[in-house]
Amino acid sequence: MHLPIYLLPVAGLVIGLLISLMGGGGGIFYVGMLTGLFAVSMDQAVSVSLATIVPTTLAASISHYRAGNVKPKTGFLLVAGGVIGVIAGSYLVTIIPIKALKIIFGIFLLVMGIGMVISRMKKQDKEERSDNRQLEELNAHESKPISKLLVVKGLVFGLLGGLMSGMLGASGTPPILAGLYSMGLSSLEVVGTSVMVLFFIAITGVVTHSALGTLNWLLVILLASGTITGAILGPSLSKRINKNALEKFYGPFFIVFILLMAVSMFF
Repeated sequence: MHLPIYLLPVAGLVIGLLISLMGGGGGIFYVGMLTGLFAVSMDQAVSVSLATIVPTTLAASISHYRAGNVKPKTGFLLVAGGVIGVIAGSYLVTIIPIKALKIIFGIFLLVMGIGMVISRMKKQDKEERSDNRQLEELNAHESKPISKLLVVKGLVFGLLGGLMSGMLGASGTPPILAGLYSMGLSSLEVVGTSVMVLFFIAITGVVTHSALGTLNWLLVILLASGTITGAILGPSLSKRINKNALEKFYGPFFIVFILLMAVSMFF
């Protein structure tokens, strides 16, 4: 039994709130929801997902920018890699079997998940030794010159996010979140900056995937009406959430999320 399409705005609202509060573009959720709950064909689900990500991440980006959660210098490093990745991924998907692609990305996600665990352990160790010093470093992060290592990290993780979007029709959320998290941003900064990065990746994805399937604008409008509302409400709700509690929940949540995504790639 499948749900009627007029319930898409409700489903979109829930996803919009989640991605606005937790970061990401929601592509993985959109595709799974459209195919599993609403009986939409895979090719339409991918194109609708990419089209819906654009207004959702735009609305969330504006809201998070006004709230001071976006770090543009860091974000545009990932955007540069992401745009290249989407274009390359759109070409690679025509010559590499989808099963092989999933295995490749499963390995990538496992590596990133392990990297996030190590990064989190190091961060906790630093916080225990000097909470004040860590806070000063986080606040001054954007004003300091970006090191070569951060440039490489940004481009590589952005490239992986773009490749994931171009080849699998997803938003490329896991690599983007892992990259921003490993670059030392706070939880709210990771959330805000990630939606900005994914906005640019989504635009490129829509253009490069436009020839892969027919875009059903009715589905886009219904889904986007809910997701945009959720994306706008999310940052306002985040102000009422205890930041320390969010910090404790955020890291473990996305580590588990990325590792589960990695495992799912092998099936």
